[in-house]
Amino acid sequence: MIAKPPITLAGEEGVARLGADDAIDLGSAIPYHYQLRKCVEKKIRSGEWKPGQKLPSEQALGEHFGVSRTVVRQALIDLGHEDAVETYKGKGSFVAPPRHAWQLMQNLTGMYQDAEAAGQNISTRVLELKTVPADDEIAELLQLPEREPVIRLSRLRFIDGEPVVVVITHIPERLCPSLVDEDLSNQSLYRVLAEKYGLATAQGVRTIESINAPRDLAQLLGVPTGSALSLLKSVGVLANGTPLEYYLAWHRGDRSRFQVRLVSSLE
Repeated sequence: MIAKPPITLAGEEGVARLGADDAIDLGSAIPYHYQLRKCVEKKIRSGEWKPGQKLPSEQALGEHFGVSRTVVRQALIDLGHEDAVETYKGKGSFVAPPRHAWQLMQNLTGMYQDAEAAGQNISTRVLELKTVPADDEIAELLQLPEREPVIRLSRLRFIDGEPVVVVITHIPERLCPSLVDEDLSNQSLYRVLAEKYGLATAQGVRTIESINAPRDLAQLLGVPTGSALSLLKSVGVLANGTPLEYYLAWHRGDRSRFQVRLVSSLE
C-alpha cells in the first residue's frame, strides 16, 4: 500500500482532501482505475466529500495514488456514469448532487412510497386541488364524456427539502368525489385512494421525454429557465379496466434518474 500526506489545491476553497490512509494497492491485480473509483466513492458515500465539492485535480490525484492521468481519467469517467461525479471542461470534477431514482416500469408505486423505501424525507406543497371539466385530451385519456368533472391536483414535491418534481394529476370525480376535501400535503395520494376509496392502480402506461424548462416550472423547481427536465406521462387503470388517473410529472433533469426493469418473455 502507498500512503501520501493530505493534499489540497492551492488557492481553491472547498476542495476535497485526501488523507494519508487514502491509497490503492499497486501490487494488486485489481485494476488501478477501479481501486481509485472505489476510494472516491467511499469518501462520497460516507459524507466526507459533500455534493458540489471540487475534487483534487487529475494531476494531484495521480501523484497521490501513484498512477497515470489516464488511470485517473478512467476512474472519473466511471464515477460520472454512476452519477457520483460531474466533470466540466476547464473547471475540473465535482461531487455530484444526489439523484433520486424512480421506477419507470413494472412497479406502480407512487413517488411517496419510492422515497419512503429509500429512506428519504418527502414533502409536498399542494398548488391546486379542485374540480374542473375534462377537456378533449383528458376526456379521451380517461375515457370520459367531454366536460365531465375531473379532480385536478397540482403538487410541487420536495425530497430532503429540495424541489424535484411538479405533478399534475387528473382523476374522474365520480370515482372519489370527496377527494377535493383531503389534505394531500403530507400523505400519499395512492394510499388515500386505496384505503379510503378502494381504488388501486392495477396497470398503466408511462412515457418519458426530455424538455426545456419554461419559466413557470423553472421558478417552481429552482432551476434556470431552459434547464433540462424529464416529462413523465402516465395513465393508470383499475383491475376492471376503468381509467383511474392521468398525470404529468416534470422532474428536474439534474436530480432524477429513471430505472427500467426488463422481464424476458422467453420461456
